[in-house]
Amino acid sequence: MVALAFALQWAAAASETSRLTIQVFAEADKKPVASAHVVVRFVSGKKLFIKDKRTSWEAQTNRRGEVVLDDIPTGQIEVQVIAKGYQTFGDNFQLKNTDEQVTVLLKPPAKQVSAY
Repeated sequence: MVALAFALQWAAAASETSRLTIQVFAEADKKPVASAHVVVRFVSGKKLFIKDKRTSWEAQTNRRGEVVLDDIPTGQIEVQVIAKGYQTFGDNFQLKNTDEQVTVLLKPPAKQVSAY
């Protein structure tokens, strides 16, 4: 009986994943940003406590500024985007559905100020 309950709980946890699409655009002209480095880290949720599960993903955007990641556990994730010529983006998102989409608008670099 305990084994059956554990198997059902494991099967339910295994199905709690999202297909995450991240779209990266330049804030100024809304054009796609190709070759941006995207890092996704799973922060909290049910899968965090299951050993030997992947909790971090890295990819580069395609020419349409997209990255598609499968089997991301539902829960809270951190997304970081780094692209040459733009400010680094970082924010937390909550994944609840089996198909999620995040749109990132990258800002141009801030002007540097010197006291000298």
